[in-house]
Amino acid sequence: KATLELSSPHKYVAFSDQHKGGGDRADEFRKCRDTYVAALNHYLQNGFTLILLGDVEELWEQGFKTVKKTHSDVLELEGSFPANRYYRVWGNHDDKWMTDGEVSPKLRPFMPTSSIYESLRFEVTDHSKPAGTILMLHGHQGTFESDKIRGISRLAVRVYRYLQRLAGIGKQTPAKDACLRGQQDTNMYNWAARQDHLILIAGHTHRPVWSSRTHLQKLEKELGTLIASDPKDSEAIAAKQKEVEERREKYPPCNDTEKTTPAYFNTGCCKFDDGDITGIELEDGELRLIKWSHNDKRRIVLEKSSLKAILDQL
Repeated sequence: KATLELSSPHKYVAFSDQHKGGGDRADEFRKCRDTYVAALNHYLQNGFTLILLGDVEELWEQGFKTVKKTHSDVLELEGSFPANRYYRVWGNHDDKWMTDGEVSPKLRPFMPTSSIYESLRFEVTDHSKPAGTILMLHGHQGTFESDKIRGISRLAVRVYRYLQRLAGIGKQTPAKDACLRGQQDTNMYNWAARQDHLILIAGHTHRPVWSSRTHLQKLEKELGTLIASDPKDSEAIAAKQKEVEERREKYPPCNDTEKTTPAYFNTGCCKFDDGDITGIELEDGELRLIKWSHNDKRRIVLEKSSLKAILDQL
């Protein structure tokens, strides 16, 4: 638990779901590795605090020794952030880090601090007056497969590991299954929306969410606004419809409900097929959803808003 004063300088960046693996075809982080390294170097040099929001390593599929052998330089880069600019949260696929007996001999050499958390809580103040709360966690909490029976789930994933080695086959998880993903996002939103002036920032589903809306929902709203405001602009409407249809085909919606309160945000992940990564920045009172492009290692701001404006809507 910490205090975040909006009138004081601050810089945070949160990344989740790297799933650093063993370097084979099942290691989906490989495609994003160079992009992630470029992003970390930028944030390290520009004074940001790094928040690793869970599933940083893929420990359901292999041991940390294999991850270390493959990605030791990335682990060292993460650990090069100063202790006062480094927070780490455990997720379901790296839940071994719940216990110090696992952390001390394995991960501790790559950390500038000894603490790993289940969640981070920032009490936001504006000129010393309470403004709200930011809660950051991985996002698997409360789910049946990833939380309540995680020991059995981990064993099942190890069995499927052999298939992944041969063909890169994925698993039925919120990251892979549109219906599970939509349901988990809805669950996270429903809980956050019931709280008083609280913003929930999570990972786990691998799908970026801004202000409780997915990118598809944002596009659909833009289309509706365009039709209502300028119904005769057929060219612009057709272009937006095409964008909506392409997004719907690539990321089919399922269990996505209308969400009217900007209480839920999701970092996305660092293992997209195209090598891009997404994350969330918080700098001097401005919240941003960002993407780093694999092609040119360029940082792109997808969405942004003042944190105060978001909290005022809750």
